[in-house]
Amino acid sequence: MKLKNNLIKLYTFGLLSLPLLFSGCGVYSFTGTTISPDIKTISIQNFENPTGEGPANLTQIVTNNFKNYYRRNTNLTLLQQEGDLQLEGQIVSFTVSPAAIEREGEVDRAALNRLTLGVQVRYTNSKNPEENFDQLFSISQDFDENTDVTQLPPAFIEELTERLVTDVFNKTVANW
Repeated sequence: MKLKNNLIKLYTFGLLSLPLLFSGCGVYSFTGTTISPDIKTISIQNFENPTGEGPANLTQIVTNNFKNYYRRNTNLTLLQQEGDLQLEGQIVSFTVSPAAIEREGEVDRAALNRLTLGVQVRYTNSKNPEENFDQLFSISQDFDENTDVTQLPPAFIEELTERLVTDVFNKTVANW
């Protein structure tokens, strides 16, 4: 009987301790973010493309992917401007280069091409200015040498952009 009472007490203690265990200091979430409880809003400006490289809607793709990713993975309210957290920047490169060179007789040719997307990001944390940064983020993905960059499917550009947004997200609110 004593063992049963001890198990019941241990079980009850464990259940009562769970809220304390998961509340911690109030800055961690199950999405991996470490956002201070006093940060409630974010503003994300359009990521303009002064290079003119890439698809005509590249600004829209990059900006929308940033907004959607932060909406999906945080509880922050998206504002037009002056959020507690602020993201702005510009697309600085959308370039194709050979990724793997093959020699065919006397001629070198690309067996794979690599598309690289570079975005300069300015991040401002109005509550904790020590976290502010201005940094270049770049991501690459290879594609078949027989595919012209203008013929890449929209899903290819979306995937490339999503990976870049994930890198920025991790640097800003996941502190990776």
